[in-house]
Amino acid sequence: MNYFKERFNKRFVKNGIKAVSFVLVIAVILLALSPVFMPKTNKGLKDKSAQGFMAEPDNTIDVLFVGDSLAYSSFIPLKIFNDYGISSYVCCTPSQTLAYSEDFIRRAFKNQNPKLVVLETDGIFRRFNPFQSLVLRAEEWLPIYRYHDRWKHLTFDDFSSEFESDYIVNDKGYRLYGGVKSASEKDYMKPSSKKAKVPLKNKSFLENIKKLCEENGAELMLVSAPCVKNWSCERHNTVAELSEKLGIEYMDMNYMREEIPIDWSADSRDGGEHLNQSGAEKVTSYFGEYLKAKNIFTDHRNDENFDDWKKAYQSFLKEVEKVKTQDKKNAEKKAKKTKS
Repeated sequence: MNYFKERFNKRFVKNGIKAVSFVLVIAVILLALSPVFMPKTNKGLKDKSAQGFMAEPDNTIDVLFVGDSLAYSSFIPLKIFNDYGISSYVCCTPSQTLAYSEDFIRRAFKNQNPKLVVLETDGIFRRFNPFQSLVLRAEEWLPIYRYHDRWKHLTFDDFSSEFESDYIVNDKGYRLYGGVKSASEKDYMKPSSKKAKVPLKNKSFLENIKKLCEENGAELMLVSAPCVKNWSCERHNTVAELSEKLGIEYMDMNYMREEIPIDWSADSRDGGEHLNQSGAEKVTSYFGEYLKAKNIFTDHRNDENFDDWKKAYQSFLKEVEKVKTQDKKNAEKKAKKTKS
């Protein structure tokens, strides 16, 4: 009996060593190949617009926005800079989860030192796989996992060149949209004492994000952008309660109709889910004033190191004018069809 037991133990140990050795060999191979598969400029990264902060000079971003499409449709960094001299960046992606928001914040702190991190609250209610955070960390160490499909486009330069963050995103993460589609305000922010449910893991991630900001000397703030389709009094009640428990400042723009006079017949591009350019200008004007009133930011408008921001703003104005011209033409066509 002892003989068979001893043989089994030896075989178990032997197979265990083989398995560990195999995993280690695979890990070494993946580590060796990862620099090859990694894009050699931030222009080739996934969600390149949201990751443009990597190419900005170190410690030049004052405010970091994270969240989903509601945020990148609402906050205009170049307008904030032009009006108040405060630099900001919108690290936002469609349907961004709190795990991805946390990942953006962590990576931003590697070369930036924002004083304020603004989290748009729509993602607080978005469900996601709790292992997503681990996957994102793994992708950071093993880029081959995220960029494995680049094998089709590899060149000799991929085997010799190193990664460089040299792609400057002129709009600083904001996405310019025209178009007008009115929204019905029926039941919008209808009073209620109920609270919307938030997954437990989301609460944990929110706590982690707050801790991450504190460890890096940044203030975390929660903001709910104007949104007829997604937002409600129930969601407001939940976020207000969370912010109070965690000691985080919270601003719900859906209750600020006088301060931010959104006209839902003209300021949305898709029937009340996202703002268009005119709506974003109203939100940005108010929030820029808020940032200025905090009196913790330096005015960079006379700093020659920010001359590229001034040029980017002038280019941005031209793009805005194109959008407004097209919207005007579309409105005229619609009016003619209505008359006929």
